[in-house]
Amino acid sequence: MALEDQIKILGAGTVAAFIAEPISGASLGAVVPPPEYWPLVREICDRHSLLLIDDEVMTGFGRAGRWFAIETWGVTPDVITMAKGAAGGYWPLSITAVTGEHVEVIRQGGRGDFAHGGTFSHHAVGAAAGLATLRYLQKHDLIAASAAKGERLKAKLQATLGDHPYVGDIRGQGLMLGLEFVADRATKEPFPAAARLARRLGDAAFERGLIIYPGQGTADGVNGDHALIAPPFIITDEQMDEVVAILAESLEAVLTGPA
Repeated sequence: MALEDQIKILGAGTVAAFIAEPISGASLGAVVPPPEYWPLVREICDRHSLLLIDDEVMTGFGRAGRWFAIETWGVTPDVITMAKGAAGGYWPLSITAVTGEHVEVIRQGGRGDFAHGGTFSHHAVGAAAGLATLRYLQKHDLIAASAAKGERLKAKLQATLGDHPYVGDIRGQGLMLGLEFVADRATKEPFPAAARLARRLGDAAFERGLIIYPGQGTADGVNGDHALIAPPFIITDEQMDEVVAILAESLEAVLTGPA
């Protein structure tokens, strides 16, 4: 695995941790790794005494159909970073969770405590917003709603755009879905970066009342286009139909209109 190869190149004693999103966000557009990926990462980290840091800033709090996306693979990280969904957008709240074992190592390592903080940390209003968000998610069973509605929305996207000549992949989990756009479905050759297809698609969708998250560089860091679809957990079936219809209309407008 590339991770282990890199550890060996750098030297195990020089690598402290591996950090990654369990499902890719803005960089690749909701790519879900194969079932064996995260258990193998956990095994490699354990073998080389690395911390496994799970970046759930985008995927956490139900976005991927589970409280945290890493649960999909039954893997327990050493550290989880959280934000965004932590307070539902009502407050800029971020959270870091560390296992008790590692807290104790730091606490007993000569300092006598687990010091953490900053100018804007431990904010009472932020904590209240986070707690209210958690209670609302639980009360309305919105994590399960994200999982079920995500499957329905993905099916609707597949039915409308699955055979589109310029849609190379429809992927994701929960209500974090991605579409990858290609110039050739057979070879998966991307559109050139200069075409700015994803950005133009985002603008066209916005003009029609739909906000998506366009991204570029999917294929090689420069070329390749995708769009993230991440609606609220309370989206209705009728609204899903509207999302798909606007997206399809916007894609056609971009492909047939001036570059």
